[in-house]
Amino acid sequence: MAAKRKKKTAASALITILCITGLLLVLAFGTNGAFLDLFMQPGDGAGSAASNAAAADNVAKLVPAESSDLLLYVIDTGNSDSMVLLTPDGHSLLIDAGESDDADRILSTLSALGIKALDGVVATHPHADHIGSMAAVLDNIPVGTIYMTDFAATTKTYEKMLDAIEENNIPAVHVTAGYTFDLGSVRLTALNPQDREYDDANNSSIVLLAEYGGTKFLFEGDAEEEAIADMLAGYSGIMDADVLKVGHHGSHNGTTQEFLDVVTPSVAIINCGKGNDYGHPHKETIDMLGATDAAILRTDQNSDIAVFSDGTAVRYETAA
Repeated sequence: MAAKRKKKTAASALITILCITGLLLVLAFGTNGAFLDLFMQPGDGAGSAASNAAAADNVAKLVPAESSDLLLYVIDTGNSDSMVLLTPDGHSLLIDAGESDDADRILSTLSALGIKALDGVVATHPHADHIGSMAAVLDNIPVGTIYMTDFAATTKTYEKMLDAIEENNIPAVHVTAGYTFDLGSVRLTALNPQDREYDDANNSSIVLLAEYGGTKFLFEGDAEEEAIADMLAGYSGIMDADVLKVGHHGSHNGTTQEFLDVVTPSVAIINCGKGNDYGHPHKETIDMLGATDAAILRTDQNSDIAVFSDGTAVRYETAA
């Protein structure tokens, strides 16, 4: 009898394990990710504490407590994009929001910069390395407006961003080339996407030109050769810039010689991760930039990057 009881007990235990496993699978995949999100909220655990500390340390190191300059703060989120413009009069704009595991780093950096609300956020295009933590940002800090491209995606990351926009009643503006808006004393002009359909999200990236006094910043998103050619055809007369956020993490298809000949940056910033699977930045891009007078700054080597403009000239500091 003892042997039979042991078999029944083992069978019961196996059935219980299978039932629990099945329930967890239903919760994980049958709730559109909501159940998993309970375990992935920003601000939890040792990793979050380390991220908070790193963000605070870098901001303290790079940004003076009192400044009358425009600040571009590039957050080291690995092989993804996230950066914030902060004007002397306290207006702020977040451009992209990294991967899904970058929420703590982004929110901690915004907090360390003293940003309690964002005038706007820009989702340059719907790839996960640019909007991965956008929903978390929208859920955790007040946002005035979100600027988006018309190019849509069917991913859960994109759907979560749309849900956060709706749930937080955030006005959404779909941007095309020629659209302008002001961030305090900064004028921003969209150079892309054009009023046409592209076959891929990268070429549909929002590309922004920010003008502050006599200085200019060009944010290229992940625009590639097709979009670059369109921008040069329509906007080459205004594309010269002091600071260039290099396109597509320094990929060979995100920069052309014709583009650099027009932009002539003095500072070129590449968002890329150490040892990333794509080999970013590519040698071709580094060689083209190296042939210019631009200082090349890379998040994989320099970590967080702060660029300041007094309206006349730009200067920069790096965390590493």
